[in-house]
Amino acid sequence: MSGCIEQIGRVLLVLINLIFLLVGLAITAVGFILRYGYSVYKPFLDFSLKALQKTLDDTNLGTGLDIENVDIGQVMLSLALGLIIGGLVLVALSFMGCCGACCKFKLFLWIYALVILVFVLIEVVAIGILYGKPDIVKGQAKTSLSKYEGLASSEVTSLAWNVIMIQFKCCGIDSYKDFAEATSWKKNPAGVTLITPVACCKTLPSGSSANAFACATGTFDETLSNGNQGCFDAVWSESFGKTAIAVPVLIVCGIIQMLFIILAVKLAKDDDKVSPI
Repeated sequence: MSGCIEQIGRVLLVLINLIFLLVGLAITAVGFILRYGYSVYKPFLDFSLKALQKTLDDTNLGTGLDIENVDIGQVMLSLALGLIIGGLVLVALSFMGCCGACCKFKLFLWIYALVILVFVLIEVVAIGILYGKPDIVKGQAKTSLSKYEGLASSEVTSLAWNVIMIQFKCCGIDSYKDFAEATSWKKNPAGVTLITPVACCKTLPSGSSANAFACATGTFDETLSNGNQGCFDAVWSESFGKTAIAVPVLIVCGIIQMLFIILAVKLAKDDDKVSPI
């Protein structure tokens, strides 16, 4: 009976790791697409990019700046590298799991179990921080604001922030007040003094007069600006903030990973000589 259970465990470990190997390849491919295949995902960013280009043209802020010619792949570089590295790690780990379970390579099984255990511990800490101490995440994100230059900048961090704020209709991490740390921000375009980035306006300016920038100057007005809608909350509400979906998914993923560890350790400790599947 125990031999039958073991065989079932081996088959499950092989099949599931084959699936994760394919997932890892897919994640790696997505990373390469984000870095080098801008034409593939350009339609998803068209709204924000066209709105940004129109405002630059209408307000004369971005003379000579053509968003179409900006290397969006460079903007996506950090995310793309993360996906590529993560995907390759998943491929390598899944390969070890398959080989270890199929041919009972004990070294592979022990390494596999140990790496997954480390991943589980890291995930628990990361999720704990994300849900319990979001200020730590926000603090890290706010450091990028020091590089923000404004609406007319083609600098990678500035362009990324402009696209995010237009796409999610938000401003800064918690609010427009976060831009007090934006030491590179050019606050006097077109002869007006900004209190929020132009990208935080509910309706982007369509002219170059002082009145056209009313949504970002003078006394803060919630009816004209998204300044009090932080981007952290806006992005959170579209992802981990959906706890009815996110929490069950995280729990199921945790159970599956623990099952992987148990199966790998059991197979590695078994001294019986079993032929490959």
